[in-house]
Amino acid sequence: METAGFIIVLGCKKCGKCDGVCETGALTHVDGIAMVDHEKCNLCMQCVKVCPNKALVYLD
Repeated sequence: METAGFIIVLGCKKCGKCDGVCETGALTHVDGIAMVDHEKCNLCMQCVKVCPNKALVYLD
């Protein structure tokens, strides 16, 4: 279970809209599915903002 203050991936549809928006390199793809490295993530929320499927979710 993830804790508050993290971005999690739920039901990524592999659309690629989030490619390249992460300024810290925390967002990568494994087999087309978005993955977040929480040690690199600065919570800029750019990936959350561009995801048309609402697959990237911030837990507050």
